[in-house]
Amino acid sequence: MFRILMTVAILLAAAPAAFAQSSDGPGADRPDTEAGRYVLRRVDEGLMRLDRETGATSFCRKRNESWVCEAVADDRIALQDEIARLAGDNAELAREVGRLRDRVATLEGGKRESRDKDLEGDGDEPRSDSPSDEEIDKVMKTFETMVRRFMDMARDLRKDYEEDRF
Repeated sequence: MFRILMTVAILLAAAPAAFAQSSDGPGADRPDTEAGRYVLRRVDEGLMRLDRETGATSFCRKRNESWVCEAVADDRIALQDEIARLAGDNAELAREVGRLRDRVATLEGGKRESRDKDLEGDGDEPRSDSPSDEEIDKVMKTFETMVRRFMDMARDLRKDYEEDRF
């Protein structure tokens, strides 16, 4: 069984080469591919030819007894120009991001130094993260209310305690 499979595989591999060498074979009705440089695909009225080296495409058809290939308009060059432009934009944006990161690092470094000065008490200005007067007043009113309630509870407990004693 193995010998049969190997024989079939060898025949299938050798058959295309044998037909390619024959001028009467199936490749005779196609244009020359110049040693594999071009890839040919059958389309409705002829063949599309792709140049593997340049990427250019052509439409080929048989006129009289010879093949004629005409260049197909393609947007490849426009696309390559757009890719180059976008790559340039990307590089410019990457440089800008780098500059902005450096600027942020510089500014954050300056803030850290001023915070250190505020903690040490060397700065003339109050710390930037200190509460405003309104916030302090609000906290003080809340604390005062809590203390008053506590004192009222203590008075009530004292009164209850004294009444239970007698």
